[in-house]
Amino acid sequence: MKYLIIDKKSSVKVKGVGKYSTAVSRIMEELNKKSIPYDFVYNNQIEFFLHDGETHIKFNSEDIQKYSHIIFRGHNLHTPREYEIKRLIVDWTDQYNLTHPNSKVLVQNGTAIKKLPYYNKIYTAQICATHNIPYFDTYYSSSGNYNKPREILNKYPLIIKEYVGVNRIDKKLGKRVVKKNVYKLNNINDLKQKHLRRQNLKEFFIQEFSTTPKDIRIFVKLGTVIGGWRREASNGFMTVNKGIYHMYNKPNDEIKILAEKVAKVFDADFIAVDFMFKNNKPYLQEISLHPGFKAYETKITDGPPVNIAEAIITAFKS
Repeated sequence: MKYLIIDKKSSVKVKGVGKYSTAVSRIMEELNKKSIPYDFVYNNQIEFFLHDGETHIKFNSEDIQKYSHIIFRGHNLHTPREYEIKRLIVDWTDQYNLTHPNSKVLVQNGTAIKKLPYYNKIYTAQICATHNIPYFDTYYSSSGNYNKPREILNKYPLIIKEYVGVNRIDKKLGKRVVKKNVYKLNNINDLKQKHLRRQNLKEFFIQEFSTTPKDIRIFVKLGTVIGGWRREASNGFMTVNKGIYHMYNKPNDEIKILAEKVAKVFDADFIAVDFMFKNNKPYLQEISLHPGFKAYETKITDGPPVNIAEAIITAFKS
């Protein structure tokens, strides 16, 4: 048994984080506890060799055939090729496992990745519509012209977000810092607000605004809820900035059933399902097949956290 962890290379330096992200460091820690060997590679170090009718996927001359388990972490959202590489690896392992049933390479969330060929918010909305999962009303214009009259554009306030979830990079005290590309629109003139007016609106979409300034993240392992948190905004409408966290390992039945339904729709090995609220009912906000969990382990004081890193390394369908 040997694991391979594949992650993105961060575009900014994060204070307190060393060579690896906090989540990857925690995953490595749990693998070490179980004496499971592993290697680490960045997405941009993967190589494909097609020779004499065979495909080999390598990094630093190491062939991924030698690994029993592959854990994908993040990919750079502004580089679609990185998500495509994940899909190519999944397709390759599917074929490899057919001819090598006794030495399979298991890829976490491989089936989910195949069910999500386009990693963007609009495709997620389409899947939700197909499977009757509550999702906020959404509008996307491929021209980026959100000044034209549309029914949804008369229901202010609204939220405008980056299409695939790319964050913006600002400078603060001479350092590059990551900021969410999410903006509130109280009227049409807010399309000209600072930061937003400098961006290409072809890369953005619009959604209903949740008047309840709180959200929920639920972790689901192999189809079953194992933990989660609730978060409330302390300033403004954004829960991300200085949000107040509470442990929510045992969600109510409505949240639990919906989170497990989402996991089943994507056939996910491990997934984080995020909800916000509309008329006091939960609506899917986002999914993550490689979620972070630093805040869950460090910002909550009203309950013991579940060991998410251990859950991740054991979340593989055979």
